Amino acid sequence: MVNKNSAEYIEELENKIVDLSLKLKGKSNQLKNIENENYERIRKLIHNLKNPIGVAYSFSEMIAESSEKISKEKLEKYADIIKKSTDFSIEILNTLASLNRLKSPKFKLNYQNANYCEVLTNVVNQFKTKMENRDISIEINVPKNTVFLSFDINEITHVINNILSNAMRFSSNNSLVSIAVVETEKAVETIITDNGIGISEADLPKIFDEFSVVNTYSENNNKCVGLGLAIAKIIVNYHNGEIKASSSFGKGTTFSFILPKV
Repeated sequence: MVNKNSAEYIEELENKIVDLSLKLKGKSNQLKNIENENYERIRKLIHNLKNPIGVAYSFSEMIAESSEKISKEKLEKYADIIKKSTDFSIEILNTLASLNRLKSPKFKLNYQNANYCEVLTNVVNQFKTKMENRDISIEINVPKNTVFLSFDINEITHVINNILSNAMRFSSNNSLVSIAVVETEKAVETIITDNGIGISEADLPKIFDEFSVVNTYSENNNKCVGLGLAIAKIIVNYHNGEIKASSSFGKGTTFSFILPKV
């Protein structure tokens, strides 16, 4: 006959086995999700690289086969097409490398206490010349007081850079991009609004997905990679923050992200 202590011990072991089984099942599902995610990422990467690499190869082959017969104007045109195709391919690979870095189990945020508005202004200043070349005005409205925040400066710089790049990319000439910082007791919110082509109601929920491209080409005919906003969301989530977007098709888009005060 099993005594009470033995019965309790057996019950305890059984509970531990059930608990471990549930944990193992959870890890197995997690691994399966990661495998599916990686499969989809590689599939989309191949799909996105096929066309630009194929274009570069075709035009380089044309030059190699008949370089003596091609006029200088055509040669320059072909070379420009090859350069744009290879630049786009490199941009995809570099952006994917950034995404994989963020997805690495070893990745950690490097929190620093810093003046958030100063970091934001530095990023904005880097865009001013590019925007002025297209007659896009940029306005920034920040609190008069110093806004100190604990955050990863490099990663949040990427977030601001990615959102501003989108704002500039899809804004027409002679338009406006406005930036505002709102500080509350618990968080700091950054709001970036453009008067660009906007996003349809149907496409809006997908814009933070990897390789999601709502508009294949920007206003100045540059092709889009579709990873910038996905990267921005990951970084903001790592900061325990929130990022969202609202848009009116044909009228512009507003992105806002909130960083909590730790």
